[in-house]
Amino acid sequence: MPTEKTIKRLFALSGNCCAFPGCSLPIVESAGTITGEICHIRARNEGGPRFDRAQTDETRHGFDNLILLCRHHHRIVNADPEAYSAEALEELKRIREEEMGRPEQSTDSFFAKILLGDLRRIEVNYNSGNVIVDSPGVILADTVNVKTTRKAVTIQPAAGTIGADQGASRYIQYLISRYNDFASADKTRSTKFSYGVISKNIETNFSAPWKLLSMSDFPAVCAYLQQRISKTRIAKSNFAKGTKAFSSFQEFSQSAKR
Repeated sequence: MPTEKTIKRLFALSGNCCAFPGCSLPIVESAGTITGEICHIRARNEGGPRFDRAQTDETRHGFDNLILLCRHHHRIVNADPEAYSAEALEELKRIREEEMGRPEQSTDSFFAKILLGDLRRIEVNYNSGNVIVDSPGVILADTVNVKTTRKAVTIQPAAGTIGADQGASRYIQYLISRYNDFASADKTRSTKFSYGVISKNIETNFSAPWKLLSMSDFPAVCAYLQQRISKTRIAKSNFAKGTKAFSSFQEFSQSAKR
């Protein structure tokens, strides 16, 4: 986890502004509403966008590997790590620091605490037990094992999530199936194909299983899956023949009503 000192410096040099070109959204609004996020340039977890196995934990959570982005652009850069490489994000960060950077202020510690708190945030819906986060005297861990009398723990998608919207959920499942069909049929693959990897990649890129993501993330998740489909060998071949690789959400929704 980044230190408060690191985020305080990052916030000051960002000028409280998203580092994406042309974006003027503040990281934290004057009323205290968080509109931005701490983004790791090279992912903090293996399998994440731009992950560098050679990095130490200290370097991974250090100033040089962090950038502040609004929620929208955070998801955009993570959905396309090839276009938004580590070097590209470092350049965006440098440009923003030159444009908006300022000396640290006493209030920056407050905003650093808010951003770090948001990074550690856990949302619980319809909780019928006890959940304690960062409370004095408790054990903190990156992995939490849940013991229950039931055979499995089911996380029900909350209202406003992709999983709670039948139309959006069906379309994501359609895109995942489309990708798996195309990718698994590629005979030139050097490794065995795994059907569950694409869902895991979504979870890594968007920091949660797709069913639990907000509907505001739906366009970005669709764009990510559509891009992955388009990059498959079969989709490229079909495109050259004038055949579409997938239906748009609108087309899919209309066909489902017939």
